[in-house]
Amino acid sequence: MSKKFHFATWAHSVSNFGDNPQEVKGHVERLSGAGFELIIPCVKNPPGYADFKTDVAEVNPTYPDWDPLKVLAESATEYNMKVHPWFCIFPEGEHSALLKKSPHSAAVHESSRMRWACACRPEVQEYELALYESVADGYPIHGLHLDYMRTGGVCRCDYCKEQMAARGVDVNEVSTKDPGFAQWVDWRCERITSFVERMRELTRNKNIELSAAVFADLPSCRNSNGQDWAEWAEKGLVDFMFPMNYDNSTRNVKLRTRQHVALISNRCPVWEGLGKASSNSQLTTEVMVEQIRAAKEEGAQGVVLFHYPALSDEDLSSIKELDI
Repeated sequence: MSKKFHFATWAHSVSNFGDNPQEVKGHVERLSGAGFELIIPCVKNPPGYADFKTDVAEVNPTYPDWDPLKVLAESATEYNMKVHPWFCIFPEGEHSALLKKSPHSAAVHESSRMRWACACRPEVQEYELALYESVADGYPIHGLHLDYMRTGGVCRCDYCKEQMAARGVDVNEVSTKDPGFAQWVDWRCERITSFVERMRELTRNKNIELSAAVFADLPSCRNSNGQDWAEWAEKGLVDFMFPMNYDNSTRNVKLRTRQHVALISNRCPVWEGLGKASSNSQLTTEVMVEQIRAAKEEGAQGVVLFHYPALSDEDLSSIKELDI
């Protein structure tokens, strides 16, 4: 693998890049000038709208006719950069075409701040895969990005109950101390990994890349969300792994990076996700640079910064001047 250190950024929306094609190109040029190689714009947010042209989901009515995603992808190519459209995969809110058609496909969580479809259901996976395929077919993109690639909590919908009952586990009664709980965890992980396997097949067929934003706390995220990203790496399912290592403490970032690199064990590049402005961290330019250096020292091949609107000119200038 290349020894070059890599930089990428997530963006909440393609609208973060401007109100017209010229502004989009200006933002791409700005990132390119600071050494960034990858832009990850969210094109499916938790409410369920699509921020791109598609017949699969409801398109956001505010999405403009000039097609920002197309302009972003074409501009990135011009500057030798890449775009991986980002989906909040299984959250399906009030604008979800899936749940309007099939309300029984909703997840049943004890508590959640957003509405989810049950990630384990075959019909839900078919819908999300079709949506990914539509953006891959319709745009000159360089890859696809997995986020919310998880169950969103512990689901007790009818499908999950039936599937586990057939395995001798009552999901309403089982507790973490019961042997059946491990069966439930493993089954949920299998269902999530099966979707990643299908995404790997899709991206190989389209000759594009696959990246994934993942929890920083494996293995506990296996229990809580059915997310076993170490297995994805072991199976060669993704091209890039981006653990969301959002923390104001550089020491914590350093320790987690060490764990992530060890778990992946060179099976794919690890780019640490750093929270420039996240719910868990708000980094000054100085601390951001500290954390970039810490990630590099612990063996990460790059960083992904969350999120683009928070990156000041001072931030980009400091990144450009980094000697790493």
